[in-house]
Amino acid sequence: MKNNSNRTIHNPLSRRSLQRLVAGAVLCCAAATSLAPTAVLAQAQANREPAGGAALSFVNADIESVIKAIGHYTGMTFIIDPRVKGTISVVSEKPVSKAQAFQLLTSALRLQGYAVVTGEGFAKVVPEAEAKLQSSPTQIGISGAKARGDQIVTQVYHLSYESAANLTAVLRPLISPNNSIMADPGNNSLVITDYADNLRRLSKIIAALDSPVGADLEVVPIRHGIASDIATIATRLLEPAPGGDSGRVTVVADPRTNSVVIRAPSAAKANMAKALIVKLDQATTEAGNIHVVYLKNAEATRVAQTLRAVVSGEVSAMPTPQQGTAGGSIPVGTQGGTAAGGMAGGPQVVVTVERNLVRIV
Repeated sequence: MKNNSNRTIHNPLSRRSLQRLVAGAVLCCAAATSLAPTAVLAQAQANREPAGGAALSFVNADIESVIKAIGHYTGMTFIIDPRVKGTISVVSEKPVSKAQAFQLLTSALRLQGYAVVTGEGFAKVVPEAEAKLQSSPTQIGISGAKARGDQIVTQVYHLSYESAANLTAVLRPLISPNNSIMADPGNNSLVITDYADNLRRLSKIIAALDSPVGADLEVVPIRHGIASDIATIATRLLEPAPGGDSGRVTVVADPRTNSVVIRAPSAAKANMAKALIVKLDQATTEAGNIHVVYLKNAEATRVAQTLRAVVSGEVSAMPTPQQGTAGGSIPVGTQGGTAAGGMAGGPQVVVTVERNLVRIV
């Protein structure tokens, strides 16, 4: 029994355990002093990554020393901004790989107000406020979000359905105050510079919001009023307030059928527009002062000019007929003749032309 006990106590460490201890010792020694032997660190870098990785144990250690130690372990060259100072703690209860060690370092630096910007074979450690000005990796599209962790990345999103200006207001609170989001209305794109992990979250949000919405057309027949007048009033009332929701509702009149066509970004807004038009299209109890006369044979422009001459007392002065724009309303004052008639101070009479009808007010 005694021999068996001695054999257990003196049993040498396994090769795998020894590799872990050596890697951990190299990291700790490098963090303890920035004057660690270069030959030893170079030897550790030249060796393959220990199976299972190495445990990190830096408690209130100098930031520069910790960055150098993890740089030697991961093989990453770090360029440290002179403004990066202070102490940092990076502790792993279990051995970590080189990639995990790099991610732990970037996360710890972020908590101290610093950011890591990666380049071709190197990484820069700078104050977070300066990170967006550095040449960070750039990714295109939602599917291009490949970077992970707390390193700074710039990503470009091309939107297909939603407005870039609308999404800017939605996403701005979700981005670090020191990082940026910009909208390009020209090609409806977003350019966001932020931490890689947060960009992955933003990509999911953008994919959900940038989706097609029902924008079916709805035709509302006008029974009592005039379609063009109701469409003008409804358009003004449905205009979004400055700084508010910019989902625009389009209302267009169809004079041929005296109806209104509604196009809205959502069913709720379409119903709201329809309810407004129904309220505007109400029959009046008293006879209105607007009379619409549809012409079958005569030319509306010529008849309107004749009526204007009559009500203004200028029957003998017949202006030369002029053609108006199809579908448009011709103001009285633009056709030569007088705009109003009757005695001075009396009621005004206005005659306008709209395609094949004459409207008398």
